[in-house]
Amino acid sequence: MIMIKKVAKEDGKKNNILAYGGFDLCNLPYTQDDVFAEPTQKRLQETSYEYVPFLDFGNTVLDSLYSISQNSPTVSGIISQKTAYTTGAGFMAMPKSKVQPLPIISSQYADSEVDLDQAQRLNDYMIEVNKQGGTMEDIATKLANNLWSFGNAFLEIFYTGSSYQLRVLSTYLCRPRKAKEGELYPTHIGVSEDWQENYIEGQDVVDFPIYPNFERIDGAQRSIMHFKIESPNFYYWGRPDWIAAKIWGELEYRIAKYNQAKFENGFTPSAIVSLFGMTNSEEAAQVVEAMKGCFTRTGNNSKMFIQALRDETYKADVQILNNQQEGEFQALADLCRQEIITAHRWTPALGGLATAGQLGSNQQIRSEFDIVYNTVIRPMQKYILRGLNKAVQTVSDLQGGLWSDVYLDLKKPMPVSFAGDIQVDRVLEINEQRAELGKEPKDGYDIIPQ
Repeated sequence: MIMIKKVAKEDGKKNNILAYGGFDLCNLPYTQDDVFAEPTQKRLQETSYEYVPFLDFGNTVLDSLYSISQNSPTVSGIISQKTAYTTGAGFMAMPKSKVQPLPIISSQYADSEVDLDQAQRLNDYMIEVNKQGGTMEDIATKLANNLWSFGNAFLEIFYTGSSYQLRVLSTYLCRPRKAKEGELYPTHIGVSEDWQENYIEGQDVVDFPIYPNFERIDGAQRSIMHFKIESPNFYYWGRPDWIAAKIWGELEYRIAKYNQAKFENGFTPSAIVSLFGMTNSEEAAQVVEAMKGCFTRTGNNSKMFIQALRDETYKADVQILNNQQEGEFQALADLCRQEIITAHRWTPALGGLATAGQLGSNQQIRSEFDIVYNTVIRPMQKYILRGLNKAVQTVSDLQGGLWSDVYLDLKKPMPVSFAGDIQVDRVLEINEQRAELGKEPKDGYDIIPQ
């Protein structure tokens, strides 16, 4: 809404209008908290800070994303699903020659086969990639979970004379070092436990070079590979794809906390009983305990309270109280789930929600999964695999090219198999069906019923 204001000047007996001015009566549709952007390079150069926090000068945004991903049932469930689908059904080995950006080139190597000796050596390494006993699947799972939760993940690569290790670092421990003047991108990641305590400036910060550069730190050659979901005008950090659902995720778990507090604080007595009579305090206490034993705790619901009195003035005054506690904001909770699913680029069926007017089927889930896999999961798989294969090939090169021709890929998972669509009596013999039921086979029944 625009209000027009006259600007006038007194001149004798009349007002002369000299100009018109306007001012906006509406507030901006956003607040500063809604603007997810990094400070400009110019602003960073003007500050004394050496390391760039995640979207603010503390852990406020990172804490909010963490709390939402842990407390919002819908956000937590979808992130867990995305992580499981991204890691897929395990790794598979491919000839490196087949991995070409142009199909016309990769088709020339269609007959290429994996060198089994190289694959065996890579397999032996993948079983334990660090001293903590982590496998390559553990590394892929942690990378996927951090990327889907925070839009960022940090993989440490380090080696000594005989040890070649990979390890995923907590996002809280890492902050990119401010780029040099005249440059856009950082060259180092500062690692410190102080960042987790929300400090702007850490005390014992160790600068790790960003891959592919290595530097000797604590007796080993070390490097950090920064995985991030790219976003416009972001140079230091990535941004989670579900950032648009941040407010809805907060609302979802706040609704639960509100109803939890109301449940805990909203108890009222089921009845008020007043007993009249000539009793002292000790006798009154005995009567109260007797009443509690008869009418409270499990199994004492709906009992009768009978009095036989000679004097009506001593009758008990019993007032029954109706206590109906209902959850609030149910409609808002449903809306939160819908908006969270939309922001995650997910579907209600995969999220475990029933769609009105649809019976649902295995075929529907498979169709929706194919869409999500091709548009959401597979692009993330390719991104993680590009980084992991670079790290794995670096380890291979350091050992003389032990698996230089092997490329890792992830198998496509199948959330719903075709087993439910198969008619058992068409594919199993009678004795096979009896065996599934725990029955003994019969002679002459090794046939498929017609």
